[in-house]
Amino acid sequence: MTILPNSDSLVFRETTDPEVIKYTHFQNGNNWKGELSLEEYVQREAVLGKSEIGQKGKSTETIKRFPEGHEWVGLKYFILENLEVNSEKVTDRIVSSCEILGRLGSCVYPGSKVEPCLVATIGGVYTSPENRGKGYARQMIEALNDHLDGVRDAPNSPDLIKNMVVILYSEVGEYYSNMGFKSEHVPLHIVTQLDEIEKRYCHQGTIEGRELGFGGYEELVALQDKAFSRNLEKVRKLNPYKFIFTVSADIDLYKWFAHRDLFIMKKTNRMQKDLKFGFALSDNSHIIWHHNWSGDSLIIVKVFMEEGKPDAQLTLCKLITMAVKETKKTGLKSLVFWDQEIEIKQFPELQKELLEMEHESNVYAKNSSLSAFRPPKGFGVDNVIWDNNTKFCWF
Repeated sequence: MTILPNSDSLVFRETTDPEVIKYTHFQNGNNWKGELSLEEYVQREAVLGKSEIGQKGKSTETIKRFPEGHEWVGLKYFILENLEVNSEKVTDRIVSSCEILGRLGSCVYPGSKVEPCLVATIGGVYTSPENRGKGYARQMIEALNDHLDGVRDAPNSPDLIKNMVVILYSEVGEYYSNMGFKSEHVPLHIVTQLDEIEKRYCHQGTIEGRELGFGGYEELVALQDKAFSRNLEKVRKLNPYKFIFTVSADIDLYKWFAHRDLFIMKKTNRMQKDLKFGFALSDNSHIIWHHNWSGDSLIIVKVFMEEGKPDAQLTLCKLITMAVKETKKTGLKSLVFWDQEIEIKQFPELQKELLEMEHESNVYAKNSSLSAFRPPKGFGVDNVIWDNNTKFCWF
C-alpha cells in the first residue's frame, strides 16, 4: 500500500480480492464490452484472468525457470482509493483502477548478450465518470510507475525483474507521454475488397498444409522464439548503443486471443463449427489470426517465415490466401494487419494490389491502439528499440 505524495487520502495498492476485481470490471465494462452485455463482459474478463497467460506465473514450468520473479508473470490488479469517502466498503472508495499483464520477454543491453526480461503491460486504466477531471488516473499511473521502479531496483531482485520493461496501448492519444511513456504508432493495413484481393493477389492453386486449432502447435511457436532471438542479435549489431526488447513468443499468448475469440463468438451467436486460428504450410511457415467479432474483421496476429526464404513473396501470398478464405468463411467483412507484422513495402506485389484496390486511408490506416513504452533505467526514449511491436503482444 502506498499513500500518494501530497495527499493523505489517496492510497494506491494491489488487490487480489475477486469481488473487488469483479467490481472494477463492472465499472470499466461500458468502455470495452463491445457487443457483449455488461455481465458477459465481466464473465469474459474472469475467463481471461484464469487463462494460461493470466496464471502463467503459477505454472510449474515458469516457477522452475524463474524461482525468483515468477510471481510477476501473469495478471495483477491495482486500485486507487480515496479514504475521504465515508464507507467501509473498498469498492465505494475506488476512484481509479488498472491491471498489468506480466509476460516473459527478451532484451539486449549494449555490449551484452540476450537476457530474459519481464514485459509489464498496463491495461484497463479506468476512472469512473463522477471522478474524472481530478487527475486520479494520472496519479495512479505515476504511483504504479514508482511501485514498479521500486520492485525493479530492489537489491535482491532477480535479473528477470531488473530487466523489466513497461508498455501500454493508449486509446487516448499522447496522454501517457507526460508520465514517461514514448509512443510508437504502427499503422494498420485494412483489406475490405475481399473478392478483389482473392482474384488479383491470392494463390489460385492447392495449398498444402494444416489448420491450427486452439493449441497443439508448440513446435511452430518454438521456431518463432528462435527467430526472435536471432533478430535481437541482428538489431543489436545495427544499433550497438541501444536497449532492445521484445515480448517472447508463447503459445499461451495465442490461446489468450483464442479464449476471447471463442467467448465472444458464443455470446454473440456467431457460432462456427470447429473454429480455426491459423494455418501452417508444409515448410512450417505459418499464420495465426484472431476473429474480431465486434469489429467484423479478421486480425492477423503473427506471420512466420524463415529469414532469407527465397520464395518469401509466394509464401506470404499463400498465407494471406488462407486468411482471406477464413475471413469470408466466417462472415467477417475485412482483413487487418499491423505494418510491423507485414511491412508491405517489402512485398511489392501485395503493396501494389492494396494501393490499387483500397482507399489510401485503408492502406495506411491510423491505429487507434497507440503503442507506448517506458524506457528502462539508464536509457532515454531515443535509445530504446521495441522489436515485434505488433498485434501479437497487444493487451
